[in-house]
Amino acid sequence: MKVGSDSIFRFVNSRGGNFAITFALLLSLILGVVAAAVDVFTYSGQKSAVQGSVDAGALAAVSEANLKGWDEKIAVAVAENVARENYLKQYGSGSFFEVKTSVDRSARSVTVSIVQDHYPFFFSSMFPSPQITVTATATAAGSTNVCVIGLNSSQSATVGLNDESQLTAPDCAVYSNSTATDGLASIEYSRLNADLACSAGGYLGSGTNFRQMPITDCPPIEDPLKNRPPPTYSTSCDKSGLEIAGNGVTATLSPGVYCDGLTFERQTEITLKPGVYIIKNGPLILGSNASMYGRDVSFYFVGEDAYFSLKSGSTVDLEAPKSGPMAGLLFFQDRNSETTNFLLRSNKASNLLGTIYLPKGNFIIDTAGNVADASAYTVIVAKSLTLIRKPNVVINTNYDATDVPVPLGLGPVSGDIRLKH
Repeated sequence: MKVGSDSIFRFVNSRGGNFAITFALLLSLILGVVAAAVDVFTYSGQKSAVQGSVDAGALAAVSEANLKGWDEKIAVAVAENVARENYLKQYGSGSFFEVKTSVDRSARSVTVSIVQDHYPFFFSSMFPSPQITVTATATAAGSTNVCVIGLNSSQSATVGLNDESQLTAPDCAVYSNSTATDGLASIEYSRLNADLACSAGGYLGSGTNFRQMPITDCPPIEDPLKNRPPPTYSTSCDKSGLEIAGNGVTATLSPGVYCDGLTFERQTEITLKPGVYIIKNGPLILGSNASMYGRDVSFYFVGEDAYFSLKSGSTVDLEAPKSGPMAGLLFFQDRNSETTNFLLRSNKASNLLGTIYLPKGNFIIDTAGNVADASAYTVIVAKSLTLIRKPNVVINTNYDATDVPVPLGLGPVSGDIRLKH
């Protein structure tokens, strides 16, 4: 049948024909918009689910780091394992994804990212699949391994380094609670090598005096041991004014109440049996060339003139108890004491394993040797800490290397863990 030009003209101008074409075009457009919206919604949902995986990985890594120290390999392994497990619960093993992790020790943060291929429902064969990339960073604000605290709230150099002294604490934090403008000080040729140095006030020193420049205006740390009960002891004295002296003299002491001072002089070698030694109304003095050795031992200083003086040339090798009321505490000063100076001048004090707690004590380290460098860990909480001359005080944090516990509130402390995308 031959179609004339007038028939074509009538069809083109037909209202019904135009409506059909328009409807078909609109329907295609609507279906395309709906399909695109479904794919966009799918993309958004997949991205949100993957974001949850990286969030979980970053948070887990920072939490682990707070508990066991900022070991980069451990943090990376924890972050990737947690992120991967969360991802596989969502998508199984059939999709492509890649997990990447980085650790910033100085900022105490872990960043985790996942790259995943997007799988649309409708346009997978028409357009290349875009990749989903999500990232999360978790930080531990105000938390780290707490190993040195100067408790005084107002004096200059509550934590103070002078001369050529060094305080080496590469994996933990040093805090000064003093609000003075120089509450934390490292001057002359001294150096504070700490993972974190924090002052409630300001600091004194230059860039050469600090491994990490101190953070100022930090919130003071409340005495973490303020509720730790002191040991119980007899009101009577087991020994009074005991002095052991003599070249080549060896002696073994038992725990008890030592009143009016306990003195070891000259080349005496003293072995301490496990237990608590109450030093009451007098000092503990370790003279030049004398030595003191003890495991599972602690000292409690109470009354007038109760302090220690560990003199130059002496040898000190002590480890705190593993259990009992003084677990983890090597030296403990009575909180009702007057302000007292505790002196460490020994250049052979490499093993001081445990916590030195002197809430009313000015702990003065004045020597030219290493201090505590052979200890698995050492914690110092004192009214003030002063380093003079040329000591290198090493604060290790090898908590897993010993059965001596770290008192609650010290060592690896969890803080405010936050996420940021």
